[in-house]
Amino acid sequence: MARYIEKDRAAVRVSEPGRDPMDGFFALAPTTPLRDGPETILDLLNSKQRVVPFIHGEDRTVLLLTRLNIDWVMAGPGVDRDHVCPRNYIVTREERVQVSFLDGRVIEGLIQMELPEDFNRASDFLNGTDDFFPLVTRLGTLIVNKARVRETLVFETSPRPAVQNAAAASAAQPAVRDSARG
Repeated sequence: MARYIEKDRAAVRVSEPGRDPMDGFFALAPTTPLRDGPETILDLLNSKQRVVPFIHGEDRTVLLLTRLNIDWVMAGPGVDRDHVCPRNYIVTREERVQVSFLDGRVIEGLIQMELPEDFNRASDFLNGTDDFFPLVTRLGTLIVNKARVRETLVFETSPRPAVQNAAAASAAQPAVRDSARG
């Protein structure tokens, strides 16, 4: 027998192709098997669910949105940060980018990446397994669907990973010492 789980409502704005953005709510679980804490919008959008229930309009109509057809989602005002991205999402790098969607819309912002030490480029991050990623814009944090992005313009060149920088520095030091000896 199915049991009812009380969910937390998170106000969101959802953008899909060919529609004006819609305001409504996602229902988020109070806990998640992924870690301690509540389910987040990012968790929900990166889940394996094919459809995501979206509570819309004054009459609270439930629309079942095809998850991979969503362009982006923005948390509404007053939504707790713990309901947007997981607490344990540690930003190790940020890159200023311009994201162009399949329908021609363009949004600028900061990709906040959680990457291991030996990866540090936006391409490394965007090639990861998650379908959605956070993009901090002047209007708020968008959760963007990678599959709905045509291209991403990176404004600055990425530095070498810290591991490569350390290896390059240690490899260069003996050569400098040897040349100083004469």
